[in-house]
Amino acid sequence: MEKHVEYKTSGVCSKALEFDLIDGYVYNVRFKGGCKGNTAGLGALAEGVKAEELVKRLKGIKCQGNNSCPDQLARAIEQNL
Repeated sequence: MEKHVEYKTSGVCSKALEFDLIDGYVYNVRFKGGCKGNTAGLGALAEGVKAEELVKRLKGIKCQGNNSCPDQLARAIEQNL
């Protein structure tokens, strides 16, 4: 099953993110806005990883006591599994 996801982020510098969910794996993660190096790095690390594993690794990560881009990605994946 293939699904393209667009997700409006909340409480972080990036305004939105998108990715493809293909047979339970995450591909093509792109953030709109935010810290370019960090979001590009996060996208590269997430490429081809099992969606459930990413949720497990990223959910709950905080940035200065608030939400973070990794946590937002985990929430977006979890909502689309």
